[in-house]
Amino acid sequence: MAEAVKDRRAEMLEMNKLLDQAHAEAAREARLEHARMGRSVCESDGKGGVVWIPPAEIFAQYGLDEFGRPKADAGA
Repeated sequence: MAEAVKDRRAEMLEMNKLLDQAHAEAAREARLEHARMGRSVCESDGKGGVVWIPPAEIFAQYGLDEFGRPKADAGA
């Protein structure tokens, strides 16, 4: 049994990486969908509490303007 797991270690690590990427993309899309509807989302503050993130801040976290559009280049 242990040898079978060792043989599949690289495959399992790669699958784990792909699952992490899929989860991050799904979370991003969910956060942006809430922001587009004008809804804040809550997150842990890391101390056992909750903080609410307003739509404009969600958009800013992904490099978008306060309306969820890509920011215009400063040089353009």
